Amino acid sequence: MKTTLGIFLWMLLPGLVWAQETIDASDPANYIVGGAQGYHFLSADLLEVQLVDVEPEIDNALSFEVDPNTLEAGLPVFSASGGGVNEDLWLNITSRTAGLEKYQVRVYGNQPLPPEIEIQVQVVNATSVGGVGDTGTASTTAVTLSETPTVLISDIGRGFTTDGINKGFQLRYTITNLGGGALPVGFEVIYDMQLQI
Repeated sequence: MKTTLGIFLWMLLPGLVWAQETIDASDPANYIVGGAQGYHFLSADLLEVQLVDVEPEIDNALSFEVDPNTLEAGLPVFSASGGGVNEDLWLNITSRTAGLEKYQVRVYGNQPLPPEIEIQVQVVNATSVGGVGDTGTASTTAVTLSETPTVLISDIGRGFTTDGINKGFQLRYTITNLGGGALPVGFEVIYDMQLQI
């Protein structure tokens, strides 16, 4: 009887088929098509960021001293041969723009220099040592420091130089002090990043 009943059901339901389905979970097309999907919109407001600093960050003060071994009667007390060149500092930058704007780095002094003292600032390398993105191009021509900002690096877009010494743009300072005078108390060299016009 049981066999006959099984045959009888099979004949009454000829379209009924028993099968097992296997889904390959490593292929997203197999389960996305067959299942429900959901989505949502995502937006991120990214602030514009322009940062510039001089490395080494902890102690980036420069000191130009008279080298007693170079003193000679009839010559200036302080000259370039007396230790007036320094290449220990590096300029690091980070820039994130909202559009296609370009930025530039400028340099200037916070006070006027005495007439007998001249300080020149020069970027040694035209492009950043290390970094990612559009870190700009530096003029390798020395500029004489004054209270008027002078452009050192231009065409900075979205990018960063990486942080620390031996990264970014190496700076060369040359000081000429033919009168042997002192800098004003609180004298600082300032670097800023401005929108390029």
